[in-house]
Amino acid sequence: MVEFFDTLITHIGLLGLLMLGLAAAVEYVAPPFPGDTITLLGGVYAVRGQHPWPLVFLVVVAGSVAGALINYQVGRWLVGRFERRPGEAFFGITHTRLESVQAQMRHKGPWLLLANRFIPGVRGLIFVAAGAAHMPRTNALVLGALSAMAHTGLVLALGAAVGGNLEKLEALMWQYQRAILGLVVVGVVAVVVRALARRKAPVAPEG
Repeated sequence: MVEFFDTLITHIGLLGLLMLGLAAAVEYVAPPFPGDTITLLGGVYAVRGQHPWPLVFLVVVAGSVAGALINYQVGRWLVGRFERRPGEAFFGITHTRLESVQAQMRHKGPWLLLANRFIPGVRGLIFVAAGAAHMPRTNALVLGALSAMAHTGLVLALGAAVGGNLEKLEALMWQYQRAILGLVVVGVVAVVVRALARRKAPVAPEG
């Protein structure tokens, strides 16, 4: 698949840059989309000299912010629906669950937004939660942009480190993604175990 996108983007010239930005945006809206894999091509092109690296950097960051904005607006729409229909579940999400997510985002939201671009699979949901928690749009997007800038800069740096070799760059990013996903799974399991332990903890009798 990577070779297919490489050939396609190379042949359409500057329009290929728009494809890189679009891929970064779509990945937020549809997480199964291989946006990170396509973004790797930007790092390769920058090193090969096919496109100026500052332009690649700006296009990918802009695409990431656009995708984040869409998800943020979905979160605002979602919370609005709950406010219009209190007590009614929506796609399995209850009002209680929504309030829990809002509380978590108010407590840990800025850090999650700063790290979002480095967390594959769930990065888009972080912005949905930010919108649902009524976090200021500008603050959320600025933090998302900083995260996207750091991630895109890392991809370009890795591209330079491997001399524009797409296979090596893809292998490095795959190892990184597996490590991050492993940490996310461990974190989720730890949260679930902690929640179950709290439920089973005996209530101390009142004196």
